Amino acid sequence: MSHSEFRQGDIIWFNFPEEDPKPQYTIKGLHPALLLHDYTLPNQTVVLAPLTSLYDKDGNKKELKSYHLPLYKKDYPNLNNDSYVKLDQIMTFSRNKIGSYICSLNEVDKASLHIKIIESLQMQDTIREIVFKQIERTVQELIEKYVEDAITKDL
Repeated sequence: MSHSEFRQGDIIWFNFPEEDPKPQYTIKGLHPALLLHDYTLPNQTVVLAPLTSLYDKDGNKKELKSYHLPLYKKDYPNLNNDSYVKLDQIMTFSRNKIGSYICSLNEVDKASLHIKIIESLQMQDTIREIVFKQIERTVQELIEKYVEDAITKDL
């Protein structure tokens, strides 16, 4: 994959920087990461979310939050193991640090990703407000057209 042709939903290797002091729950080092936007954005940064194993060091399945996106090796054989996308750790880095391509999300998981991003960014109320305003505007336009058609018929 060329760094200039990545797509939203691509999973790539990314070397997350080490931080001092090292936060306990931040991903660092080489990990798979999910690209959250594609190369068509004009800036030189990439927005991504890290992937981590679905299982802890004892082999127990981790408890996922509703905004985590599980990805299973049976669906994504190029992944090292069953994983999940940590959408609570969305980060921005320089575009030139993109590593090698692993695989891409299927359409079902990509659609689920969009919903989970909305949830992780706590945008449900904003989306709801936008939708309701659009519905009100559409209903108002339909009423106005209906009244206009009714008046035209009566003439």
